[in-house]
Amino acid sequence: MKMNKKHILCIFVVLILIITNSSYAFPKPMGRKAKMVSMSKFVDIPPEERMSNTTGTFADDNNFNAIGLLRFVKPDGSTDYCTATVIRTNNGNIAITAAHCIWDIIDENWNTDFYFFPGYNNGNPGSLGAVRAHTFSIWSDFTKDETLYDYGFIKFYYQDGRKLQDDTGAFDCDFNVPPGEYQTTVFGYPYNSGEMDCPRDGQHLCEWQGNSFEFPNNLPNYQWHRGISIDVGSGSSGGPWIRNYDPNTNGGNIAGISHGWLPAPYPKEGTTSWAWLNDDFLLLLQDAENYNPPMNNF
Repeated sequence: MKMNKKHILCIFVVLILIITNSSYAFPKPMGRKAKMVSMSKFVDIPPEERMSNTTGTFADDNNFNAIGLLRFVKPDGSTDYCTATVIRTNNGNIAITAAHCIWDIIDENWNTDFYFFPGYNNGNPGSLGAVRAHTFSIWSDFTKDETLYDYGFIKFYYQDGRKLQDDTGAFDCDFNVPPGEYQTTVFGYPYNSGEMDCPRDGQHLCEWQGNSFEFPNNLPNYQWHRGISIDVGSGSSGGPWIRNYDPNTNGGNIAGISHGWLPAPYPKEGTTSWAWLNDDFLLLLQDAENYNPPMNNF
């Protein structure tokens, strides 16, 4: 059939409509993950409060002093407590804890006046006493949704050329977490809450051992969280979840940290941890290590 100009014009218009109609368009490429933004803050430490290591304390193969009580002041002026753990880094002065221990999600502001007591137990602050925190790093995503990326890093001021991890021991972090259930040992300083079988007074380092598990795939973002069956209590937030824990040397690898409950439809029982990814974790850790604001001489 011979087509005239009118027929050709009609076909051309139809083709334009088909191509520009989204229902006929070629499939769009899957969206790339948005670039994550880290947030960091520092505090100036007066010279008289800058710790000088004169204790002569040296770590052996025991990492027990790597876990400690973290005390801080919230934006409303009240004092609160969490758990933090020294991790092995090039910097040597960094601990991991929960992001909600660093950033107050209700007041939308940083917590302040952090003191870390490595090896705190039975009401005793440990041989190093209180170590002042200098910088803090979290993912900004957490400030918008407290169920996301609930972990962060604290860098401590530790002078005289030594590293905190040399005197406390340190844990490595585990990025090869197996699927399903595996045995996990959890530590923390619960006070007036929780289900750990210990004096829950905030003065004792408590331990729980059992299986951590994945959540069913009918829950939102199920792959980003793991759970344990016990409520570890207030004060245990940020406490380490250790895989392959050896009670003889207090060794093992940190595979998570205590977050707390997740909102419905997650069950309101037990405790969860953010299942970090290798890249996200290492990027934030790199930012924390490289964040070195100068301190004033007053």
